Amino acid sequence: MLYFAYGSNLNARAVAEWCRHHDHRPLRLQGGRPAVLDNYRLGFSVFSEYWGGGVADIVYGPGKYVMGVLFDLNEAELDLLDRKVGRELDDAGRETGIYARTEVKVAPLGKGEPVKAITYQGVSIDRNDIPPTRHYMDSVIQGACANGLSSMWVSYLQSFDTQEGRKPRPPAKEEVARRRRAVASSEVSGVADVAGMCEFRVA
Repeated sequence: MLYFAYGSNLNARAVAEWCRHHDHRPLRLQGGRPAVLDNYRLGFSVFSEYWGGGVADIVYGPGKYVMGVLFDLNEAELDLLDRKVGRELDDAGRETGIYARTEVKVAPLGKGEPVKAITYQGVSIDRNDIPPTRHYMDSVIQGACANGLSSMWVSYLQSFDTQEGRKPRPPAKEEVARRRRAVASSEVSGVADVAGMCEFRVA
């Protein structure tokens, strides 16, 4: 499944650091292809407690564009990114988190036809920008450079106003333990559901 990254998820080291802070196995983001999403602009209208400031979002903007990178991920890897960006679903399957998955059509740079990809967009938020921290923007810029995005796009990223802020804040140990219990409970529930289905079918 193709995933279009445009913010801090461009930076493999930043993603690995988040995984370490939240007790997940590192997610490998390698072999990405630069691509362009037309008719959207880059905004910073989502506040992140982890980063301590605004974080990137795509906002509809006719005639504008956002540069990013296409990665080929499996569903388990996307599920991990869901947790990273704060995507949540209610019992009816409605998006209720900070970001929602959305399907977009992006054009790979160079040869290749436009392709459909999954990316993330902020949910029910104020469209006024929140200044990102310097550390966050440095991570985005480093990711853009590492993945071969154009010097013009890198200069554009450098043009955003930032706040001094702080480095990413890892969750408290109690929060990590709570998340572990929630994941374990979900897995046990899933096994029980499957077992029930098998029992029903045998009957």
